[in-house]
Amino acid sequence: MTARRLLALAASLSMAGMVVTTTSAPGTARTVDDRCVQQRGPIPVHALAAASRSGCSLVGRIVVDGRVSVVVPPSGMSVSGDGIGVHGDVRGLTVANTGTTVRAIRGAHGTAGGWYLAPITSTTTTSTLGTMTSGRAGSPPACKDRTFHLEHHKWRSGLRYRVNLSKMPRRYHKLVVTRQIQVANGNMRKGRNTCGKPRLRTPASHYLGHTSKRPNIRAAGPTCGKPNTRNVVGFGNLPGGLLGWTCFWYYNSGRIAGTDILLDTGANMTTHLPRNCANKWDFEGVVTHEWGHAYGLAHTGSGHAHLTMQHLLAPCSTYARTLGLGDWLGMNKMYGHRR
Repeated sequence: MTARRLLALAASLSMAGMVVTTTSAPGTARTVDDRCVQQRGPIPVHALAAASRSGCSLVGRIVVDGRVSVVVPPSGMSVSGDGIGVHGDVRGLTVANTGTTVRAIRGAHGTAGGWYLAPITSTTTTSTLGTMTSGRAGSPPACKDRTFHLEHHKWRSGLRYRVNLSKMPRRYHKLVVTRQIQVANGNMRKGRNTCGKPRLRTPASHYLGHTSKRPNIRAAGPTCGKPNTRNVVGFGNLPGGLLGWTCFWYYNSGRIAGTDILLDTGANMTTHLPRNCANKWDFEGVVTHEWGHAYGLAHTGSGHAHLTMQHLLAPCSTYARTLGLGDWLGMNKMYGHRR
């Protein structure tokens, strides 16, 4: 065999060896990648811990708890969804991405079956839990009830927001709705109350007008989407007797990135309570409650029916437009007040 043929044979065997080596080498990384690509569906909240240990990135995956769900945010961020309704059948949900793990904090049930978002940190007085009906009669007066719970975020600079009216019910007037959304923001931000407490030092808010951008909330759920820095108040057909739902995205340091509010399009809410009122809820009061979530307040739980931040809003009343003592104390804990 000539030297040229020997060299050609050696080269051929070398290439064959490379192919064999490449195809038969351990494919752990590729196997994990393939498995991660295949597993892109929703993650039930009870399976989140196992999914977090799988080695797959969960960013962009949907975590589901009953009807409520959120999209997992990037590393170092958290997302929460919470709202208010006419009865207690939905729970709030928080999902935090620490960079090494993704964990969920589920809504907690009180003995009444009501729902509220379990806070990461809280300050509260002890209170007896009860149903909405009996709890309202047995709840402390608004200016005697010191109860509040905090979320895990607050605004460190001014809140700039817009309003989307594309799905606003026709029974509303655009100017009235826009005005009540603005006033509701001031109710919470300034700490408007009947308890003699001074104005809060919450960072200023700026209403920037109407927008075609919709809140980053899918009503059927509801579902909090991917994080964004736009702050939009809009309308959608919320399920389960919900009147409003707020999603907020924040860094794990507590600095908020953005918030969106979705208001129900059903017939339960009205901007003007009728004289012979039955089963109607005050629009401005609902929005005031939702701004409370945006600014960092969580639900009080049952037994505090005169506070704006209880998880159930009483019908045919405008009481939620003004903060009770606990509501004011919670905001004051975060932002302080003018002296």
